[in-house]
Amino acid sequence: KAVVSTQSGHYGRGIQILFEVAMALKLVYWDLRGLGEPIRYMLRYSDLEWEEERLTVGMEGYGTWLKYRDAPDMVVPNLPFLVDGDKKISQTLAIARHVARKAGLMPSDADDLLLCEMVEQEIMDLRGRLTTTCYDPYKVFLPDAPKSETGKHDFEHLKAAFIKRLNERLPKLEPLFAKGFLLGDKLSYADFLVYEFLDQFKNFSPDSFNGFDNVNTFMEKFEGLKGVKEWQQGETYKAGQNINAPIAVWFKK
Repeated sequence: KAVVSTQSGHYGRGIQILFEVAMALKLVYWDLRGLGEPIRYMLRYSDLEWEEERLTVGMEGYGTWLKYRDAPDMVVPNLPFLVDGDKKISQTLAIARHVARKAGLMPSDADDLLLCEMVEQEIMDLRGRLTTTCYDPYKVFLPDAPKSETGKHDFEHLKAAFIKRLNERLPKLEPLFAKGFLLGDKLSYADFLVYEFLDQFKNFSPDSFNGFDNVNTFMEKFEGLKGVKEWQQGETYKAGQNINAPIAVWFKK
């Protein structure tokens, strides 16, 4: 919040009035879905004022990121990061939880919170495995990146391993969504993480989702939420957005 000063009165005899103005949140991330899209969905759904800066995937965007990264007020430099007043918050889950507290999406019941925390870690674990599958760590993309002369990224092997893991874990998620959202009728921040990353996995391995009625029904229900529905009916969404950066072996626009 910003403190704004104003004066009023007759003949120059004014009274100073101080009041607080809520400043819009600002989300900074690459111009792709990646790890930022669950947070964007939370902000679209919420009534919070927000804006975003999408960094181009390339050297220009990388240069902008370096300026942000090296700023003294960046506690733990990483993308995405959220600006909330004088705070810069990084790390996907920390941002998601912060937005959840502001938007009323954080469970108040201890058992509900515990379930959300377990599922958030499960879905983030799977997303990390997709990242490892899709990005070749032996390719040098940036000037300061270490090089390897012997490393080899076996995409087909990693893809099969990821799909095997996904096929093992979807049956664990299926009963958790028997009543709609993770907490039944109560929407929580975990639903936003689960939906977006499941949607990414569904693009990567659509056949894995066959027969999981609860999971698929959850995803359809989520797509009907305010903010979500309007976004997915828009031209930007329909044009398609990269899940990963184009430098990845699989990025799926």
